[in-house]
Amino acid sequence: MPSRNTESAAGPDFDATARWIGRDNPTPPPPPGEQAPAPLLRRDFQLAEPPERAELRIAARGYYETEINGCAVSDAVLDPPPSQYDKTVFSRTIDVTDLLHEGPNAVGVILGRAYASGVGGPEAVWVSEPRLLAQLDITLRSGQTRRIVTDGTWRMTDGPVRDWMFLGEHHDARDEKPGWTTPSYDASSWGPAPEQPVPTERVIPALMPPVRITDTFAPVTETRSGAGTTVYDFGRITAGWARITVEGSRGTTVTLTYGQTLGDDGTVYTWMPGMHIDTYTLSGEGREVWEPRFMRHGFQYVEVSFPDEAIDTFRIEARENHTPLEATGTFSSSDPLLNRIHENQCRSLLLNHWGFPTDTSWRDRQGWTADTALYMDGAILNFAGVAEIYDRFLLSLRDSRLPDGATPIYAPFGREIQLYNDPSWSGMLVMMPWTLYQYYGDLKYLRDNYEAMATWLNLMDELILTSGDLYDGYSFGDHSCPGSEDAGTVALSPPEGSAVTANGHLYLEARTLARIARLLEHPADASRYDAMADRIATAFNAAYFDAAANVYRTPSQEGYRQTSNLVPLAFGLVPAGHEEAVLANLVADLTERGYRLNTGAIGTKLLLPVLTEHGLGDLAFRIATQTEYPSWGYWVEQGATASWETWSHKGAEQTFDHPFLGTVEDWFFTHLAGIRPATPGYGEVRIAPVFPVGLDHASAGVTTPHGRVSSSWLRDNGRLTLTLDVPPGLPTEIRLPFAADDVEVVDGEASVADEREGGTTYRTASLRTVLRVR
Repeated sequence: MPSRNTESAAGPDFDATARWIGRDNPTPPPPPGEQAPAPLLRRDFQLAEPPERAELRIAARGYYETEINGCAVSDAVLDPPPSQYDKTVFSRTIDVTDLLHEGPNAVGVILGRAYASGVGGPEAVWVSEPRLLAQLDITLRSGQTRRIVTDGTWRMTDGPVRDWMFLGEHHDARDEKPGWTTPSYDASSWGPAPEQPVPTERVIPALMPPVRITDTFAPVTETRSGAGTTVYDFGRITAGWARITVEGSRGTTVTLTYGQTLGDDGTVYTWMPGMHIDTYTLSGEGREVWEPRFMRHGFQYVEVSFPDEAIDTFRIEARENHTPLEATGTFSSSDPLLNRIHENQCRSLLLNHWGFPTDTSWRDRQGWTADTALYMDGAILNFAGVAEIYDRFLLSLRDSRLPDGATPIYAPFGREIQLYNDPSWSGMLVMMPWTLYQYYGDLKYLRDNYEAMATWLNLMDELILTSGDLYDGYSFGDHSCPGSEDAGTVALSPPEGSAVTANGHLYLEARTLARIARLLEHPADASRYDAMADRIATAFNAAYFDAAANVYRTPSQEGYRQTSNLVPLAFGLVPAGHEEAVLANLVADLTERGYRLNTGAIGTKLLLPVLTEHGLGDLAFRIATQTEYPSWGYWVEQGATASWETWSHKGAEQTFDHPFLGTVEDWFFTHLAGIRPATPGYGEVRIAPVFPVGLDHASAGVTTPHGRVSSSWLRDNGRLTLTLDVPPGLPTEIRLPFAADDVEVVDGEASVADEREGGTTYRTASLRTVLRVR
């Protein structure tokens, strides 16, 4: 038996008498598939009179579902969000006044393993049986108060569920305890719930709203596989689980296998044995409706198997769930392809925000740092509520560092693999807070992360001083470039290696942290990081730039690589006098390839903005609307309903839901419609749309800290009209690629602020401004 810790629960909102409770940890931890059942925890209590108010504060190392007097306390699922459990556990506060009454009451909690199951391996630092901390504060109508806390007075028994996050959930209805959360249930045979040592350093409120069921829908087709199982196609990529309605013989087991692809025999592909498989064993007591509690699958297909003779009726439906982000951004255009690409990326973004941001809902289901940093702009532009998710995700990333500041490549991080300090992944610890500051204008994101950012960059500075001012360690590089998928695996590294992208990012991170240091009034730090950036820039150009050819190359590179040249163009690394020539070589390669990109996740995000900001909006549009491989349009032509991990699908383990290549989404808002913050938090707005040949209309709207900003332009009979709507008094700059004499102010007040060859800049603070090109 482990020793019992009598310390407080490490949560400022919890009473000092509240204790963590749950099953003792077995030694050694159980291997996947052999875990103990999910524990049921229960507490009875009496109220002398009806409550005036009651609040439940609850936290878990794992997941929980709670009922009071037989009723669920909320419609949340998969709560609380995963965190670096040994450092932080998230809590919720829930109003439960209406669930309590005078007389006997009961509260019951079932605990799921979530990421505490040992995702990534049983040796992960947070592997544990799930734990509960709860406090119920009740104010009676007379003004008297009661406080019920988790402690050794609670009762515990095994429930009907066995769950392991990366595998599946198994429910045996024969082991259910009907009515176990009601006051009349007899729990005298249950044992006491053991008090447990405090399993985390802090308990803090979860800022993000909880995951909820957002859609329920039926399959579109039903087929028979070569293995004799039934396969249901739900018509689109989704994430969540299936709900089944079934009648049959007691002890019959229904097996559900979830996946995004089918094998040659029509069965569902699962990547690893036992992965994405749920089972339900019938009680045999009439019509039974069941869905998982503590599992989440990415899927389009569900393969169902059971003994036909033992089942009388069966029905299945998908239960999609994610953080219920409010759609506050809009985009539309006259090109149906662009609209479909936008819809697909929004779908991938939603499916990968479920309390924390992940790379894919199907395979990894991890908070990969670069993936999040790449698609963060598109998520912020489209949805409210993501800032809270990213704020807590950054906390998990800070928590997951080693004592010397070494930072991992995803969070939460179990440390089962030793992969730290990749500038293109780990270094997003610097870039993500900077992005949040640009959109929301809140220095909090910079202050909260500054110590971690500085410690990491100081570590990297010491490291590169021993290697000629360049990082020479491992990096994923321009992951998932065209052709990398051909082997059909998840080994998607670029042929040129990672030297340019890793050192380009390290330069950008040093320069960015210098800016952050000045904002936070750390001038000595700012000078240090600017000097570090200058050293990297000098070494970078000495190592990778061919000044005679105006091309950037890595030592292992064969032929021209677009990303190797996009990185220095985008990050400001190209020596003075060479930028146009470097750009010209990029354009030549794009043209030679038939206006096709040749970029992975890093270069793809940079490509269209770099072209557009150099006056090549028509070329950017031509690439955006390409339908031949590799392109976003190719995905659409292949029937994609979300963004893919790879430019084509060559192996079943490659995912159909992976938003890090779908970053054309940013360009729709910030370049095609032209909406950008001119100062952090949209204190001033810049509208600088492009009007590519072949497109007659584009419109976008974003919700800023000051209100909604929208930009819409229409080409009709050769005449171009731009309509802008901004919040009252918000200073707005409009940049148009036309001479002032060619532009008429139709509505609002807009004055010319600057006119030069190539365009005119206007200033306005009107609620609505309409400009028409004569």
